[in-house]
Amino acid sequence: MHLRTAAEAASARLRPLALALAALAGSLFPCAAQDSRHGRVDYTIEARVDTDTMALEGRESVRFENRTDRATAELWFHLYWNAFSSPRSTFLTESAGLLRGVKIDSGWGWQQLTSVRVGGVELLERVTYESPDDGNPDDRSVCRVPLEQSVEPGQSLEIQIEWRAQIPRVRRRTGYKGDFLFISHWFPKLGVFEGERGWNCHQFHESSEFYSNFGVYDVSIDLPERYENRIGASGVRVDSPRKLGDRVITRFMAPGPADLERPDATGRKPLVHDFAWTANSNFKRFVGTFHFDAWRERFDTEVAAVTRALGPEKNLRLRNVEVVVLIHPERERQWKRHYEATCAALFFYGLWFGEYPFSQITCVDPAWGAGAAGGMEYPTLFTAGSRMWNDPQMHSPEGVTVHEAGHQFFQGLVANNEFEAAWLDEGFNSFADAETMFRAWGRERGTSEYSGVPCFGTPTVSLPGDGFVDGLLSARQIRLPLVDWSLTPLHKSGYIDWWRDQPKLAFVDSWTDPRWHDRVRYLGDQNRDPIDTFSFKHVDRRSYTTNSYPRTAAALRTLMGVVGRDAFLRGMRAYTERWRYRHPYPDDFFEAFKAGAGVDAQWLLDALFRSREGVDWSVSVKQRREPTPAGWSQASPQSEWVEVAPQPAAKDAPWESEVTIVRRGELHLPLTIELRFEGGERERVVWTREEQTKSGWLKLARKGPRKLVAAIVDPERLYYLDADMSNNQWFDARDDVAPWRWTERAFQRFASFLHWQSGIGG
Repeated sequence: MHLRTAAEAASARLRPLALALAALAGSLFPCAAQDSRHGRVDYTIEARVDTDTMALEGRESVRFENRTDRATAELWFHLYWNAFSSPRSTFLTESAGLLRGVKIDSGWGWQQLTSVRVGGVELLERVTYESPDDGNPDDRSVCRVPLEQSVEPGQSLEIQIEWRAQIPRVRRRTGYKGDFLFISHWFPKLGVFEGERGWNCHQFHESSEFYSNFGVYDVSIDLPERYENRIGASGVRVDSPRKLGDRVITRFMAPGPADLERPDATGRKPLVHDFAWTANSNFKRFVGTFHFDAWRERFDTEVAAVTRALGPEKNLRLRNVEVVVLIHPERERQWKRHYEATCAALFFYGLWFGEYPFSQITCVDPAWGAGAAGGMEYPTLFTAGSRMWNDPQMHSPEGVTVHEAGHQFFQGLVANNEFEAAWLDEGFNSFADAETMFRAWGRERGTSEYSGVPCFGTPTVSLPGDGFVDGLLSARQIRLPLVDWSLTPLHKSGYIDWWRDQPKLAFVDSWTDPRWHDRVRYLGDQNRDPIDTFSFKHVDRRSYTTNSYPRTAAALRTLMGVVGRDAFLRGMRAYTERWRYRHPYPDDFFEAFKAGAGVDAQWLLDALFRSREGVDWSVSVKQRREPTPAGWSQASPQSEWVEVAPQPAAKDAPWESEVTIVRRGELHLPLTIELRFEGGERERVVWTREEQTKSGWLKLARKGPRKLVAAIVDPERLYYLDADMSNNQWFDARDDVAPWRWTERAFQRFASFLHWQSGIGG
């Protein structure tokens, strides 16, 4: 058993209280309550695609249930594809006209309503475009439909809609590339009516994802016959494909009919909040099954740890799930790796956050040239992404597959408002995917890439960049004076670069714990906004990405370090079970976590997620033998001063050590300091949060026969938010060899580079 911090010990003592609070929370928020908080929306959709013109025509029947305590006299809809209709849309204005770095000058997309009927009354003429977030008159991603009569609390409304659309070239999540179709956010989609808050229907922003009500989808897709049995979608296929001339109609339901009748582990019957589909005549379809018992046997230690945290009364058994992999022929040998990674997510996320309630999950490998559709999540279907020459040690495609499959739990089942709090999904998922990757695949091996081909090893130091001298010597860019253009006699070649670098001889192996990737990414853009900021209100996209993904993951690990892993798991499980299918907001997470963990940690949650506070601890040491008497001495005020001759230091004189710990930043966390002495003796001191609020430094004075050999701040590395961990430890012994080793490697790399430039490369 490892030595515990004071905070962990306190957490252990609070376990009985935690169980009592969890029981109370269960009585106050019964799992069986099928409460979507705001309402339920069911869709029946029929769509036909002309793949020659990439035009889509559709009609849908939308059933809206108002489960709030307020009436509404209007409906608000998302028309997401209109974000791709013009460079003046809010989406493309915020992204400076670029999608995934590509300037949009063709392949536009749009949607147009052609009929909106309620109770047989046509309302199309009443429809208006709205821009609730920025007032952009050229944005067409949201529309409003005034009604003839209000929808009162408890009432339902049937809406009949027809529309047509131009499918965009796939550059962001959705679209076509050749014969490949990935169709998401593709139908007129009702916003979320939140009662007193009104309609929550944000525009489509560069830095935002999505939010919609739970319900049931019944969707029929009409495509050319070459797509028969090469279609994947949310939910499951029902009935056999129906042939009509040279076309085929395929019907899907999400959730599937059997899933709709099976309550999940929380006692609720599952629902979904979106529907996406894909098709490609080149798809290879592979099917495997996730078997819980096989994974439980492989990772029995983790099962035991979760059982200890949640209590033996918690049933951790997970249902078996059919895993469908749709992949392209050139990468079909990788299908088992996508399957294995999907199973890993189903197992670990299911253990920690509750069972995946659906009978099927579909993993899609996008076509070559359609990578912009990769790395995205939809209910029971997600896109991954792969390439040739991948190796499992690279964590590719495993990493992206685990991440996107993991979204089934936070984005798919809890479904918070990602326009306003993306971190409740993206950050939680980033935390969990790294935990999963470390347990299932271990550390990630570093690679360097040449013309798309990876090789193991990383350079010890970077070579000169594309500056004037380097470009001139390598003849890759010769900038001409007085004119704004350059000569490029030699173009960049990965194969020549590989020959120049000789990675097998000159590079070093590097292995990284995936859990630390989040901290490294977070350090690149610290604290420019609080984590809990609307997705589209961050100062820039970098701030959105940093806060919503790695900083949240690092904050969660820090939270776990303070309360202990058992309490953390109980808190997270309480949140994910209480708010399944119910659209939580940040305060809902805070309250559920505190109740489940049994820890009053509001101060910590506010500091981590609602402030810009950071921290950097450092440690320094002064140490010497107790000095012998010297100089002048006086026995008493009445005595004469007597000169004392210096004496050689006694070999057995006690050691005097002064350890100084300094905190920079405004985040106050209970901090463990470990002192190590000769002979193996160790001492741990906790610098409490209360003490840190009074002073930014702590001094520890020690005197004794044993020399201090090390002083370490946060010895178990529980706090991932520490800005600089290089100053977290002090050692009496100094390594004089390692710096010379690295210096020699850097020198050799530059020497080889200069030889290359003066010879073949020059």
